[in-house]
This record gives sequence, C-alpha cells and structure tokens, in this order.
Amino acid sequence: MDSTSDSSSSSSSRVVWLIAVPLILVSLYFGLQSSTSSTLVLSFGKFSSATNYDSSKNINPPIGELEKMLMSSLERVEAGLVRVRADIKEAQSKNQTFDDPEYVPTGQIYGNPTAFHRSYLEMEKHFKIYVYEEGDPPVFHYSASQGILGIEGILIHQIEISKFRTNDPEIAHVYFLPFSVLSIVSYVYVVDSREWGPMRNTTDYIDGISRKYPYWNRSLGSDHFMFACHDWAPKISFVVPYLYKNSIRVLCNANTSERFDPIKDVSLPEIYLPHVTMNGLIGGPSPSHRSVLVFYAGGIHGYIRQVLMEQWGKNDDPDVQIHEYLRPKNVSYYGMIRKSKYCICLSGYEFVNNRK
Repeated sequence: MDSTSDSSSSSSSRVVWLIAVPLILVSLYFGLQSSTSSTLVLSFGKFSSATNYDSSKNINPPIGELEKMLMSSLERVEAGLVRVRADIKEAQSKNQTFDDPEYVPTGQIYGNPTAFHRSYLEMEKHFKIYVYEEGDPPVFHYSASQGILGIEGILIHQIEISKFRTNDPEIAHVYFLPFSVLSIVSYVYVVDSREWGPMRNTTDYIDGISRKYPYWNRSLGSDHFMFACHDWAPKISFVVPYLYKNSIRVLCNANTSERFDPIKDVSLPEIYLPHVTMNGLIGGPSPSHRSVLVFYAGGIHGYIRQVLMEQWGKNDDPDVQIHEYLRPKNVSYYGMIRKSKYCICLSGYEFVNNRK
C-alpha cells in the first residue's frame, strides 16, 4: 500500500473514532450509572473504606498492591473508571487547559469543553474493547462498506483493527458483538418470504458466548454493544430481551417509536461513502460563512416528508433549499451540505435522488 493510501486510511479511521468511540464511552458511563439490572455497577464498600476515597473532594483513590491482589478483574476495571471520572471532575472544576494541537474543543456546542477534552484524552489512554472471535463471515466480523448503509461495515472493520481492541477480556470496558444486521438481511433473509425466524440467530450467538464466557451473564449484557444501520436492526434485537433492554445499540435507525432508548443507545450518523472513504466529504467554511440557511434533498416517503415539501418545496427563497430532486443533476449533494448552515435529516429510506 502506498503512502497516499495509508494517509487516506488513517484519516478515515481517525474521523470514524472521533465520532463513534466518544459516543460509546459516554453511553457506557451513563448506561452503567442508570442501569438497575446490571451487576457491573459495584458498591465498592470494602474498597472505599480501605482507601477512604471521597468523590466529593475529587481525590484520586490510591490503589495499593494489596488492594489490587484482593480485587477481582471486574473490580480493577471499575476502580480504573472511578479514577478517570475523578480526573474529569477535577479538570472541570479547575478549568484546566491541555496542549493538544490536533484536537482542542471550542464553541458553544460543548457544555464544558474542558471536561469533554479530558474525557477524550482519558479514553485515548484507557478505553479497551474486547471483540468476540466466535462467528464466521459474512454474517459475523464483516459487513458491506459501500452504499448508504456502508458505515456499518466500515466501523466493524475499524474495531477489528483498532488500537482500542484488546485480546484480554478481563481488562475490557465493553464487549463487541460482531454480527452484522446488513449481512443477516443480505445472506440469511429470503426475499419476499416475510420469515423473521432465520434472521434471529443472534439468540443462538449470544446463548453461545454466554455459555463460554462469564461477561454477558455478569452484566446481563449492559457492557456489550452492537452496530447496525439497517432499519430492521431494532426488531432483530428484540428477540434477545437483554440485548434490547440493557445493551448499547449503536443504530442508524434511532427512532423512539421503534424503542430506541436515548439513555443507553447511540445514534449513528448514516452517510453515503461513494469511495469507502471520507476524503473530500468533510470540512467546509464555518457556519457564519455558509451561504444557504437550510438544505434538504430526498424522496417523499412518509407523512413528515410530504408536509415538508408542501410547506417549503415550492418557495423561491435562495436561503431555503428544499428539494426532492437536486437540480441541475450536476449539483453536488455534499457540496450543498458544506455550504448550508442547517441540513434537515428526516425519517425515510432515501436521502437524495442523485448522489454526485
């Protein structure tokens, strides 16, 4: 592979992880804090009394060799998270700044840029993902990386080769279930059969890993996560109650009417990558220098899109670009996104009619 390809791959990988991993870590943190069914949230009564740790004072709890020996692997992982949370709180209270020329969060989008930056740095240092090796392609460890659902395959591949991956499940913070809903639909589903049974093999897969490993059972799935971009992903996940109720589901179909849970689930942006890379598709001028106020282009599917086209589709305001078809045909969809302050994304199965 030449240097250009290496650079392209590195750029794509970094952008993917800038989007996905912080979301997973945040979801893990809040999911564990709010989950009442998970045994992963430990009280640490013995540990806390032994170290006199006071979280209200933001004191990092010292962990001696004796305590480490007495702790289980799960307790050591949680103790590490306690220290990370304390460091983030300390950075927030002191409004610390960090010398990081590649990534410095600024702007009103951040509730607290200092805390966000520190949490990102801690993620880079400590975050570990264990990928179950069970399962064979193409249903497992593989998904198509092209088309409007291609982000699923790209992320599955990135996790497999990621620096965050660990081969030691005892030190992992989260566990990845490497099945692909897109592959299930493509290779298992019989077209027009309306048979859901064969596609629900996630039941057998999770039953298998729960018998072989202790990690699913000890948390009832709350420290496990899945990726899926296909619209059928929520329904397929329902077949395993704890996968639906407890696990982190990273979904493009983040529709609460289909029981997407914003407390623990993660909304994954769906993006069409014509060349399986983000090169040339990101960036653009700052919002204050963008010439279009709002942009939308997509087929009319469902009630809300119909209403949008009726209200705004025939207006003559150049600041409001609402289209079913982009005109003329050589207009770039991504170019319009980069020059627009707001881009509307509505529920439906087609986002644009000509993808130039």
